Amino acid sequence: MLLLVTQNEAELLRSNIRHHLEWGIDHVGVADNDSTDATADVAREFGAAVSYRRFPDFHDRQIVRTAMLDDLRNRQSVTWVGVADTDEFYWVDGAVGVADLLTDTPDDVVGVNFGMKLYLPTDLDVPDDPVVMSRVHRSGSSESPLHTSYRAGKSFYRADWLTTITDEHWCPEVPHPQFRHDEPAVHHYMVQDEDQFVQKVTRLISWAPPPDGRIAAARWRRTPEIERPLPGWSAPFKKEWWDVYQDGGEAAVREYYRSVYTLGGNRRLEALADGSLVVDGGFAAWSRLHRAAPIPKK
Repeated sequence: MLLLVTQNEAELLRSNIRHHLEWGIDHVGVADNDSTDATADVAREFGAAVSYRRFPDFHDRQIVRTAMLDDLRNRQSVTWVGVADTDEFYWVDGAVGVADLLTDTPDDVVGVNFGMKLYLPTDLDVPDDPVVMSRVHRSGSSESPLHTSYRAGKSFYRADWLTTITDEHWCPEVPHPQFRHDEPAVHHYMVQDEDQFVQKVTRLISWAPPPDGRIAAARWRRTPEIERPLPGWSAPFKKEWWDVYQDGGEAAVREYYRSVYTLGGNRRLEALADGSLVVDGGFAAWSRLHRAAPIPKK
């Protein structure tokens, strides 16, 4: 089983569900963070292979994920449970599915973590193609200066151990040190296009914590006129993005996306030469080959 959290990414969600069901996941649980697009309709396209639950914005997504897992366990046997977001796709060339990667897991290991490959926009992307098919350049490793993705990876857990999900990447309650698979199997498309990049940057301030006891968190996040401190930036690139927005507004963010975040011309060639960027088109080719397959249903 794979547990997804999504918000207003209906088309990418369709690609995500289709891929994982074709690749051997037997069920996908979609926790919908108050989407206003066709997310619910997309989930219904896959019949009983997908369960769907909507939850209010800023509600604890892990509580929703756990509830969906409990519901499915009451209806069928569940062996392994994976965690992901809409823009994250598990895949390894030559493997039929995640089960292939988990087969040789030692019996005393209850959780397996997979590293992430961050796919970045370049001037060679194919216009109007789905991002998972058009984008073939990724950060060279999690240590690359271009890797603005999570370094903590995403995980699968043995279902008979997992009683609650407490972390997006690796539950600290796991009774052994982090067990990371050799394969960085998570293909991450953190930014699909220019509009989404603008949305991501302009929403950064919403994660500033509210003053304890003075205002409800939901109102704090949704009311822009409330004065708030800057968040503690967890990564330098987020501060850089925010500074661009503060200095020049949305127009500056769009220019940054085109000239800096998107790697083109000599910048792309230099990044390839120093190894901070690599070409890795296996998943794009696989996705293109399977794009016309019928929607898997149960």
